[in-house]
Amino acid sequence: MNQPIITRTPLDRLRHALMFEALLLTLLAPMMSLMLNKDIVDVGMLSVVLSIKAMLINPVFNYFFDRFDVSRGKVPTERTLAGRIIHAMGLEVTLTATSLPLIVWWLEVTFMQALIVDLVMIFAVMLYTLIFNWGYDRLFPVHQNPAQTAVQTSAQLPAEALSAEN
Repeated sequence: MNQPIITRTPLDRLRHALMFEALLLTLLAPMMSLMLNKDIVDVGMLSVVLSIKAMLINPVFNYFFDRFDVSRGKVPTERTLAGRIIHAMGLEVTLTATSLPLIVWWLEVTFMQALIVDLVMIFAVMLYTLIFNWGYDRLFPVHQNPAQTAVQTSAQLPAEALSAEN
């Protein structure tokens, strides 16, 4: 009998998003301020808005990417390097498509200026995403054996706990 593959709980996904964005903000605002020669306060406020947007998108994207892994019989926290690269690239494309209009409007720059800055940021954030998620999976693994799964399942929301039992 095959055991279902256990994925992250909603609370774990929230912890992931908060840790990811808090660390990224401390790196992103000063870098964007220097690149655009804009005031750190303006760039910092934009960074917070972009961070909130990303925190809303990130757990949804991760949930569907995890479901994709599970549909192929893969444990999401045991992704290969190629799987992690595809995950990071997919997330960055999604975030870029939703960020460019905000950057153009907020900083009063041209679309081309925003795109160039964003392309640099994409590379930096993809690398950051790859390293952060690898470290996060090592610090907070999702255990698959029955004894550890029982503990984890009790932390899930009731609807998830019921679906995990079926």
